[in-house]
Amino acid sequence: MSRPSLNSVAVLGGGGAGWMTACALARVLPGDGTLRLVETAASAPRGALSTLPALRTFHGLLGLDEAALMRSARGTFKLGARYSGWTDPGHDHVEGFSDAGAGFDGVAFHHHWLRARERGDAGRYEDYSLAAVAGRLGRFAPPSEDPRSVLSTLSYGLHLDAAAYVAALRATAGRVEARAGEIADVVLAEDGRIAAVVLADGERIVADLFIDATPDGRLIGATQDAGWVDEPALPCDRLALREVTPRAAPPPLSEFEAIAEGWLRRVPLRGGDAVALAYAGGLTSDDEARDILGGEATIVPLRNGRRRQVWSGNCVAVGPAASQLEPLNGDDAQAIQSGVGRLIALLPAADGSPLAAMEYNRLMAEEQDRARDLAVFRYAAATRTDPPWIQARRAAPSPALAYKQAQFESRGRVVLYDEETFVEGAWVGAFLGHGITPRRHDRLADRIPPAQADAALARLRGMIRQAAQAMPPHADALKDRA
Repeated sequence: MSRPSLNSVAVLGGGGAGWMTACALARVLPGDGTLRLVETAASAPRGALSTLPALRTFHGLLGLDEAALMRSARGTFKLGARYSGWTDPGHDHVEGFSDAGAGFDGVAFHHHWLRARERGDAGRYEDYSLAAVAGRLGRFAPPSEDPRSVLSTLSYGLHLDAAAYVAALRATAGRVEARAGEIADVVLAEDGRIAAVVLADGERIVADLFIDATPDGRLIGATQDAGWVDEPALPCDRLALREVTPRAAPPPLSEFEAIAEGWLRRVPLRGGDAVALAYAGGLTSDDEARDILGGEATIVPLRNGRRRQVWSGNCVAVGPAASQLEPLNGDDAQAIQSGVGRLIALLPAADGSPLAAMEYNRLMAEEQDRARDLAVFRYAAATRTDPPWIQARRAAPSPALAYKQAQFESRGRVVLYDEETFVEGAWVGAFLGHGITPRRHDRLADRIPPAQADAALARLRGMIRQAAQAMPPHADALKDRA
């Protein structure tokens, strides 16, 4: 027997989470179905986005022209992220969007680098990543489609003004019926599903499926079994946002600087850097945070953790309603994009699908936990002795993270679980960059004579540097998108 099709969807909230969801659903729902979005004041976008390369694929599915998007959203290119002040004073490292080195004799490159490092100066690990080297030099070129070119190893994300990004999504939303409004009440049916959402002006919204894109999870929080799981190993529960004077030559990198109060993120945009300060409200006041940023700043509360269930009954939470993490991994919008893609793959009928909801909840919980592990690792590996850093290290890492780090410390092996956002190369770059060095390398790397291996590494390092230096300055590359 056929099941009734999904004919009406209501998105409550707005912002990046709401509009990304609405734009994607507009392309898959039946043509005679209704798709409504209510923008609440609290969901208004603020600050900037620092994205992974995968978001560009999502834009392709939506039909967003990248050049036009970058012009309207003051966009710049992103080749990775630079972390400074996390370990030894003066130490920094870049985690780039390209694989480091090349596999020799079927052995992962970092084992060859570790072996060479034991003998002498093999350079920094990041010296073998074209994205990292180009990022440090302030250079950018698009990836090459020629697999013989070193430029084919590149990938890139984007830096975008959040409000302008939402405006671009709104402009391409097509059939989405949008209005502003505030939620007055969430009415539940006897079975625990949402019967209606009542707005402050009295309008009653009824739908087959409700998408909760509110910052506080107003809808999903009213349903059963969707409680919040806090993450105690991430200490910062406040963000202060401000835009500062532009730099003459902004790098194609997000920058994360550890400081006594927490950490600063700088996202270069055309016309100014979007700066965010992450701090613990119990240790640093909002006024002190504003002083650190040198003036007025917007304060945004943050609750690290996730919902036990992000799909409950006929309600699916996306964005901050589903999960929140300190934006420390440079993966803004990734959880939204992933959640939207999985929702489309599991899209229910009008009467719901418990099995689809179970699978969705499993996948999203595992993905969020793995992304959390990388953020927690950065705190665990830090050597700072300021109060928030000590507080973070008091919390035990998850068993999955503890095992992953122990395996790498022992023999350089990266354990990857299901639903990882970050691939093996990203974890290697983070481990080595934050000072975690394996006690031994893979002995299969010893099959290459030392002199031959050293010569190969030197050639590779030189080729990557030469290729990066041949790229145009980042500012010049942006002129093509002007």
